[in-house]
Amino acid sequence: MNPTLSAALAVTPNQSVRQILHPKSVAIVGASESEEKWGGRLLRYMLKHRHDGALYPINARATELMGLPAYAALQDCPGPVDLAILLVPRDHVLAAIEDCVAKRIGCALCITAGFAETGPAGREAEEQLVATARAGGVRLIGPNCMGLMNAHHNLAATTGVVMGSIDRLPAGGIGLASQSGALMGAMLSRGVDVGAGFSSTVSVGNQSDLDLNDFFEYLIDDPLTEVVCLYMEAVKDAQRFTALLARATAAGKPVCIAKSGRSDAGARAAASHTASLAGAWPAFEATCRRWGVYLFETIYDLLHGAQVLQRGKRASSRGVAVFSGSGGGGALLADALEGAGLELPYLSAQTRDALAPVLPATHRELPLDFGMLNHMAAPDPALAGGSVAIALDRAMADEAVGAGVLLLTTQPQQERVVEAVLSAGSRSAKPLLFVQGAGNHGEVARQALRAAGYGYLDSPHDALKVASALASRGEPQPLVLGPACEFPPGLAAGFVTEPGARRLIEAAGIPTTRWRLAADAGEAVAAAREIGGAVAIKAVSAQIVHKSDVGAVQLNVHGDEAVRAACERIAAAAQAAGVPVLDGYLVTEMWKADAELILGIQHDPDFGPMVMVGAGGVLVELMKDVQLAPAPLSHATARAMLDALKSRALLTGFRGRPPADLDAIADALVRLGALAVASQGRLRELDINPLFVAGDRIVAADARATLA
Repeated sequence: MNPTLSAALAVTPNQSVRQILHPKSVAIVGASESEEKWGGRLLRYMLKHRHDGALYPINARATELMGLPAYAALQDCPGPVDLAILLVPRDHVLAAIEDCVAKRIGCALCITAGFAETGPAGREAEEQLVATARAGGVRLIGPNCMGLMNAHHNLAATTGVVMGSIDRLPAGGIGLASQSGALMGAMLSRGVDVGAGFSSTVSVGNQSDLDLNDFFEYLIDDPLTEVVCLYMEAVKDAQRFTALLARATAAGKPVCIAKSGRSDAGARAAASHTASLAGAWPAFEATCRRWGVYLFETIYDLLHGAQVLQRGKRASSRGVAVFSGSGGGGALLADALEGAGLELPYLSAQTRDALAPVLPATHRELPLDFGMLNHMAAPDPALAGGSVAIALDRAMADEAVGAGVLLLTTQPQQERVVEAVLSAGSRSAKPLLFVQGAGNHGEVARQALRAAGYGYLDSPHDALKVASALASRGEPQPLVLGPACEFPPGLAAGFVTEPGARRLIEAAGIPTTRWRLAADAGEAVAAAREIGGAVAIKAVSAQIVHKSDVGAVQLNVHGDEAVRAACERIAAAAQAAGVPVLDGYLVTEMWKADAELILGIQHDPDFGPMVMVGAGGVLVELMKDVQLAPAPLSHATARAMLDALKSRALLTGFRGRPPADLDAIADALVRLGALAVASQGRLRELDINPLFVAGDRIVAADARATLA
């Protein structure tokens, strides 16, 4: 950051974010009569959705625009200006910012593009904008954004084309801050289609001054925002972002996020397995999971999830009840559950009995087929929607059901099904998603759902993605200190060989296989005698990271001559790998394990230390069956990580193996978290691979680390 910009940071801004989103007066710099231009289009939107305050079009060549007096410059406006929307060419933006400073305007909303997103020259120009604005107390949104909307303030300060096609702003409880203007516009448009209501939506653009965190904080505090939605491309100020996640949790306000960049996992591959497995997306995901964030793949899924959450619905499990008027459609939907990480539950005997008035005995299991309903059954006077509502209501009440998905095809009387869904969906505390698969025949149902603000999805695939995201959210986990741990002194920076790494994990209270460090083959013989039985012998050298890859590990070595021969083979293998002199030999006891895990620590540059557990051994990077959590972590979090492993069955008695002590493994994870915190950032990477699991015993068999 240049010195001018740094000096400007201390200037007190003219307005808070809340004042910016509730302006009393707005100026459009670059306003036009022509709706072919953005300045004309935005002026038309602002007139159509007119907030209570003054509106000043700024155009040097006009005295009137769309029936309003126009002004040559901001200084000519007859009253104060809270928000100036800049739609001038790139080369005129700096002068417009200077005019904002002279007029003491609270915020400049710069829609104009062509700055930092274009390269170094654009970035330098953008920094000059920010320095000028901050020196005058003017906050800056953008540049390169699509503006903002505050539906409850009737403020349509956005170029999003949906503003021109609606009669009134869609007011409601969903708040959105987005790093993409186009996706903000798409989410607004889709929201109008499905009857969603918004509090405020903000496109942050290049985040040159006000950034996504500023609006995230506002949405948490805003009493009219019930659910916070974020579209993110990168995390700016991860510490503040994490603190805001904790704040939203404390406020009881759901946070829904869609983030691009998931494929970056593994891009920072390094010597450590943990480094290649704990990339940018997994660390972000783990942080969000800790604070109970709902994560979605697309902004459309995000919108539908937020609409469900705004109605107060929460998935209680991964069990999804499937309902359909088509037996085939319901069967295909049920087939797809497993691929989405969901399951089709079995209804209890009590639930099946409750369904008896409306379904024959042969059709009282999920998926429920409306074609088999007995419409002559005596209706429950407390239930609107007839037999369909009875079936929905009683199946959704089953304890094994965490959510429901209803697929409607081209069946008659669609309005009756909608009535039933609205009735049963309002009573259930669980999400009941509506899939409209009837094409143009289903418009009557869409209109009813839109009018009720209930929402609908266009395909079963979309519904399952939303249901999966709603069911995948973990319970927020508060930060815990964990057991006391002192970081061992005297370890040098850089790659830490196995003896040093073993000292680290032993300091954390994690058991290791018995071991001795030998300077030469003679000491290795003595060490093997002391340990007894068959041993493993490994090279010790900071130049050898993956010992087995170069033949620097010898297993099941027994007897003095065998130990000497093993050391000779290791020395020869090291020399062939370009390491002529070893630091020594590590002699360890052999173990027979029932299962192998990898445990690790990775210091993420954004979110700090992360603890990892996964399927271990030589296939660790191939399987990538891992779970990650920020340090420090609680025992409950550690157990949840183990429960989420795909290979968990190997720890719970698979094919006659003795069950592992999951609490002991969880305790090791908690201790790793405490070690990471105790290092105060020095411990950048640590691998325990493998951690041997044999019945109720665990022991670290290999380890390495990197210190800052």
